[in-house]
Amino acid sequence: MRLRFSSLKHSALALLLVGLTTSASIQAQDPLDEVYGHAVHAYYRGDVTRAQELLDQAISAGSTDPRAYYYRGLCLSVLGGDTSAGQADFEKGAELEISGQKVVNVGKALERIQGPARCAIESIRRDARLASRDKYLQMQRMRYEESRRAPVVPPRSSDAPPTPVPPINDPFAPGTDLNKGTPVPMPETNKPAPPTTDDPFGDAPADATKDAPPPADDPFGGNNNPPATDDPFGG
Repeated sequence: MRLRFSSLKHSALALLLVGLTTSASIQAQDPLDEVYGHAVHAYYRGDVTRAQELLDQAISAGSTDPRAYYYRGLCLSVLGGDTSAGQADFEKGAELEISGQKVVNVGKALERIQGPARCAIESIRRDARLASRDKYLQMQRMRYEESRRAPVVPPRSSDAPPTPVPPINDPFAPGTDLNKGTPVPMPETNKPAPPTTDDPFGDAPADATKDAPPPADDPFGGNNNPPATDDPFGG
């Protein structure tokens, strides 16, 4: 029982959300679109006069929908017995379509229209696109010509090229003596000879008698016989 009540509750909530969404979309819809929709239904129902009346109302109210003009031109073509009767509305519809004031799918709206009327509409749409392209290219050419006639702005000091080096300061200028300023070697000077010394680590000549041990104390001296008093084995 509790599960069934929960299901009913969710179903009611879903229906409420759908109703709110539908109501919001209806309020946001352009009322002229609704008039256009009733006119199209009347046209395919065969009530061309009623369709024209509705389209007249939408266009008089300021509609910029190209489909309204296309279908009013179709109504005039049917009532007048010739596609030329709707020529002006076909051209106006193509103009609004190119301008893009109201973006709509014209091809989808006209897919059920066939025969001479559809051929006339497509011919006018093609001419309008070509004329729009030519106008765009002409504007591009005009902008290009204006840019060519515009005065040339002198470069700023920061954009100016560097000042060339004067020839007198340019070592690579034509006729420059590249040997000018060649350094002259310094004359050699005679340095005094170092003092002669027997000591490779000393600064002065060695003295043979200086700090020499006395002969008596030299075990390698000429007198190799020690004194008698010092010889325990002496006679």
